[in-house]
Amino acid sequence: MATPLCDASSPQFMELLATCPIVPGAIVSKPVLNLPEGRVVVFAMDAGQQMSEHRAPFIATVHVLEGRLLFGVEASEREMGPHDWLVMPANAPHRLTALEPTRFVLTLFKQA
Repeated sequence: MATPLCDASSPQFMELLATCPIVPGAIVSKPVLNLPEGRVVVFAMDAGQQMSEHRAPFIATVHVLEGRLLFGVEASEREMGPHDWLVMPANAPHRLTALEPTRFVLTLFKQA
């Protein structure tokens, strides 16, 4: 994993959109914070990019900053846009497609 932008040792302000540019034809991610309790990662996806169904052993949240995603969790599917937020239980199967250039924040909570 790349070096996170923050280490939580002191206050730090940042413009999240500036941390992770949209690259034509690609999916890019930038770790913002990586702690024993969890991680925060910014993702940038160009239109049409997909993440096939996968699972994570963590409770997760997704907060769309800009753009539009088609996001499927288990049997549900929903279009998400700016300021939409999703919480998923650990190990929930999920998949996503960027309907337009999109950036979002993924937060993973490790269970004790």
